[in-house]
Amino acid sequence: MKIVITGGPSGGKTTLIEALKQELGQKCAVVPEAASILYRGGFPRYKEAQGIINAQRAIYFTQKELEEMICQVSQKSLIVCDRGSVDALAYWPSEPSHFFDSIQSDKATEFSRYDWVLHLDTADMDHYDTSNPIRTETFQEAANLNSRILEAWEGHPRRIVIGHNKDFLSKMTTALSVINAIMTHKSADEITKELLK
Repeated sequence: MKIVITGGPSGGKTTLIEALKQELGQKCAVVPEAASILYRGGFPRYKEAQGIINAQRAIYFTQKELEEMICQVSQKSLIVCDRGSVDALAYWPSEPSHFFDSIQSDKATEFSRYDWVLHLDTADMDHYDTSNPIRTETFQEAANLNSRILEAWEGHPRRIVIGHNKDFLSKMTTALSVINAIMTHKSADEITKELLK
């Protein structure tokens, strides 16, 4: 089973993935975020459209190879991906069709790579975390990216969205309970109903 953990900046993705490593241990393998690997390694960050296109293509292909490698090598029953391939649409400076043409794929194919999508909304302004040196977005830019990521994954049949809570710990508890529900083979509808209680 392959789960994407996605959402806007400062949504709690890294914290959740670290918690999953602690909770599940040997039961899961994590696919690290391709963008962080590339940018920490010195990949240039241009604001011009062509620079963004090249960066997002590099992220996409790195992500794809990381997923394939970890799925094959780890042989774990649960694969957790720190972001997924269509996150690129939130950053892409042109139409979505241009992105899919550039990677020679389509939305349905990319969606089919992931069994579940768990979206963690960006924290509210009072709790927005600026301590990550790779995070360059202002709160408003992060909120806009969060909306675009939501739009990018619209239509995935098993997407669960967890809104920002004033209490970060309760947000993480909710996210972990969703993962547990997924692992016990509950449906997206069942999980969504539980979240609305």
